[in-house]
Amino acid sequence: MHSRKSVGHKTANTSFFGYKTHLALTPERIITAYAVTSGEKPDGKELDGLIALTEKAGIKVEAVVGDAAYSEKDNLKMAKERKIKLIAKLSEMITHSPNKNSTNFVFNKDAGMYVCKAGT
Repeated sequence: MHSRKSVGHKTANTSFFGYKTHLALTPERIITAYAVTSGEKPDGKELDGLIALTEKAGIKVEAVVGDAAYSEKDNLKMAKERKIKLIAKLSEMITHSPNKNSTNFVFNKDAGMYVCKAGT
């Protein structure tokens, strides 16, 4: 049996056991930063660290392009404060949350469902 900590979701019906890689690239497709996380970790939580590593390498970050996982509330706030253009479809956690004030659940966009934080 696989540890729950390494099981991620690609869709509501398909899961995988393993790890995820998160990459930051320049428009020329040069890798400026990377992170590796266990499968269940949300992608969006890596954005701030990827930006920090990219800037540490001497590259000014003016814009970020990503999928809906990167448009979570904390990333939107961080991008606004740092004047970074964040180009991503709005996360369903923001647009369709049944309880926008709840901190007990997070929307896993890969699985298309809410997941209790206690299980992660």
